[in-house]
Amino acid sequence: MSDEAKELAELKRYLEEKLSSLQREVENLKAIIKLVDEALSKTSFKPALELMELPPSTEENVMLITTRDGKVLGKVYVGEDYMRVEPSPDLDLDINISPFKPFLIDKVLESMKAKDREAAERGLIDPDKVMDYRVHTEGDKLKYILVKNVVDERRVREIRSAVRWTFERMLERMRR
Repeated sequence: MSDEAKELAELKRYLEEKLSSLQREVENLKAIIKLVDEALSKTSFKPALELMELPPSTEENVMLITTRDGKVLGKVYVGEDYMRVEPSPDLDLDINISPFKPFLIDKVLESMKAKDREAAERGLIDPDKVMDYRVHTEGDKLKYILVKNVVDERRVREIRSAVRWTFERMLERMRR
């Protein structure tokens, strides 16, 4: 084997080891993020607002979330750059019931967050303006969802519509 081939083989081995090490680090960081998210979701509303640096606002617009036949599913509070979604307390919604996570969280909110991150990476929006959210629960029961950096009315309508659809499907599954 030539010296050049040996050198290339050593470089390849080094790169493979480095990649493996970085993959382990990424998995560890994801696990830590998950733990922090879980801890944040168990905090009370006021500390969550403070952690997300939301100013106390008296200028909230309140909208009802209702079914087509008029049953109130919850309320949406829209502030200057945030929205808070609170289900009606009598619904007792369990976050483990589909389509809460696969649709509302993964498909709607995570997708919006990813679009904002991409826009920030391209310099189209300030990184501090990337949409983010927190799900607040007591045990497995949904108390509210706080969405930060929502300034676009279209996005507010989209989230509200997705929440309505999700809550309706969850209630159907709970009745079965």
